[in-house]
Amino acid sequence: MQNTKFTTKEYIPHTVANKELWLILVAFLALAWAYGMVMGPFENLDEIEHFSAIRYVSKTGSLPVHDPVLQKQYFYRQEASQPPLYYILMAGATRLLGLSSDDMNVYLVSNPFVACGPSAHPYNKHGLYHNPSRDAFPWDGALLTLHVLRALTPLLQAFTVFGVYAVTRLVFPRRPQAAPLAAAITAFNPQFLSVASGVNNDNLVTPLTTLGLYMALLTHQRGLSWRRSVGLGIVAGLAALSKLSGLGLWALIGLVFLEIAWRRYRSEPPSGHSRWTTAATPILHGALIGVIAVAISGWWFWRNWQLYGDLTALQPMLKMVGLRGSPILPLNEFGLVFRSFWGQIACSFFSSRFYVLYSLLTAVGLVGLAWGLVRGDGKPTDRKTESSNRSALLFLILWFGIIFFSWLRWNMLTPAPGGRLLFPAIATISALLAYGLLRFFPVPWHTWGSRCLIVLLAVAALAALRWELYPFFAPPNVYDEDNIPTISHPLDATFGSEIALLGYDAEIVDDPLYLDVTLYLQAMAPLTRDYALAIQLSSPIPGNDSLRFNYNTWPGRGNYPTTAWVPNQIIADHYRFRLPESDTPTQAWHLLTIFYEYESGERLPVRVGGMDAGRHLVLTRLRLPGHAPTCPPDGRLSSDVRFGDAVRLTHAEVRPHAAGLTVTLCWEALQPLPADYTVFVHLLDAGGALVATGDGPPMDGAFPTSLWQPGDMVRDTHEIPTAELNPAHSIAVGLYHPEDGSRLPAVVANYAKPDNAVPVWPDLP
Repeated sequence: MQNTKFTTKEYIPHTVANKELWLILVAFLALAWAYGMVMGPFENLDEIEHFSAIRYVSKTGSLPVHDPVLQKQYFYRQEASQPPLYYILMAGATRLLGLSSDDMNVYLVSNPFVACGPSAHPYNKHGLYHNPSRDAFPWDGALLTLHVLRALTPLLQAFTVFGVYAVTRLVFPRRPQAAPLAAAITAFNPQFLSVASGVNNDNLVTPLTTLGLYMALLTHQRGLSWRRSVGLGIVAGLAALSKLSGLGLWALIGLVFLEIAWRRYRSEPPSGHSRWTTAATPILHGALIGVIAVAISGWWFWRNWQLYGDLTALQPMLKMVGLRGSPILPLNEFGLVFRSFWGQIACSFFSSRFYVLYSLLTAVGLVGLAWGLVRGDGKPTDRKTESSNRSALLFLILWFGIIFFSWLRWNMLTPAPGGRLLFPAIATISALLAYGLLRFFPVPWHTWGSRCLIVLLAVAALAALRWELYPFFAPPNVYDEDNIPTISHPLDATFGSEIALLGYDAEIVDDPLYLDVTLYLQAMAPLTRDYALAIQLSSPIPGNDSLRFNYNTWPGRGNYPTTAWVPNQIIADHYRFRLPESDTPTQAWHLLTIFYEYESGERLPVRVGGMDAGRHLVLTRLRLPGHAPTCPPDGRLSSDVRFGDAVRLTHAEVRPHAAGLTVTLCWEALQPLPADYTVFVHLLDAGGALVATGDGPPMDGAFPTSLWQPGDMVRDTHEIPTAELNPAHSIAVGLYHPEDGSRLPAVVANYAKPDNAVPVWPDLP
């Protein structure tokens, strides 16, 4: 018999009284608001464009259009093609509250040092310039409007969490713990929290499609209801007005009602009714839903046709975002979808360690799901209920397929591998994972283990906020002069008349290769200009300005520009860079710091101890491990040649050329040396008198001996300027201290050499 009665209990069975659900909802809202506070202003996914569309609707009272002049003025770009319901609702809220966004342009200053995408360091992952003193509470203008909207949107997504619980309870009634677990998987997904904390129309289409999914499944299980069908029509229309993915709900509703009609047609009709009559009723309900949905959203599609000749307005959007060169998707994009489903910011992904928990959760959930589908639920039930539950599960999976293939089609048109585009199907994903997790473990785990996992997910979401998201936007640690931390290398250095460098900490960490450096900076007076900071590893060879590493940023890892500095406040500006691969050998590099005006590139003058020191400051000399050098094979020495107990000479090669002689030596470090020794290369006549020299530090100064470590191989080249090479001449080499001229003792095959010099030409030792 047709069910025409509507009760609230129908729509939210066993949910209102569930304490776990309410705790999850409270924790979700608290976390979402915290994410919104930590995320930099206008740094959420497409937040500038969505906020600008809201601002346009609020200011003009009309909907945005694709117009070059308006798009340049309001920055809504491709979002002019988006269905407008979210923008209308948020614009209504801003006008109701009397909020203004006329100063929005102040906050839309690009960050010139932005490093979007994968890179070796997590700094400058925000696209805009941020000044914490300007962005701090109390807010006004556009910043106040932004934070009000960020506070409102999590309330919308709370209905998604609620809906996920209800859907899971409906599809898996014999697994009651699956419902709160599915709600927790949704609520404590860091990416879902990030989206919920920002200004984005996903925050409206996701709860609407989740509600529509629940109502469609409820209709399938409990029978037709005119009131429920009217509700479905309203939800379907509103979903289509929220985002085009909402149209997928129309397809699902159509399939559900066709299945109901087919089932009625195949069953024995009630007395006095024909099969066609009973099958026609679901079709009439479906038609009613369609009429209502079109009545609510049809005007929007007609407007698109009038403006662009395209019902969906996708073509003008594609012109702005760009088409994909090939419809074939690279396999790595599916990995990007997985990662961005669980956590990312607009400009970058989180660290790889973040995804371990969610990879494990997904893998275990899918294995348990497969096990449950193959083995069955293992609990006795009647055939009718079993069939209904199986059909509900199939429609749940079908809903994911609809959303997945709509994403796939869109991604084949334009690169869009964001996992958040699957959020309209998050009820399916969370419900199936929750069911799989519960099927994977023994029965006692269902009662207390699921609660433990809910707590774990909440903690993981909080940890993602603190350890993954917060560092992207956090200013550096600051101290006053009374509690400054211990500085490894104190300095008395200034840049210009405004910035003091009190000292630094620096070290090289090997395997993988990192540069770890902290600068202790202080504003000597209020700064009215933002100076950029450069940290470089420069060649120590005089006259050689080649760089091993060069990083430019606003201070504070991009988050604390100099105009925000408080005079006398001490800033511990810490960086940890993973150095890029290089074919350079192991050697030394100078660690430099520079402050400069970004626009002109003019460097601030440096003074150290009150003395002028040029336009850059050499902090220290650092040893960087690199590739082992290639020594000349024809120059290998047959005898054991040592200098003291610290150095072995392994190769020596002499090559004449038009301008003189090139002497190539290879040294092997055996023990550390306490000082920087100079290599002497002497050209001697037959009587042992000095004819010419090619003395110099190893590698022209690129690798001082005080930095040599046991096992180091050093290829060292010296030039002897001479017009000709007399056969009676010889070449001797050795090492001496540049301050007092003392030479390291030279021993060849256990025999000490006179003058501590080893002849390497014409005969090798």
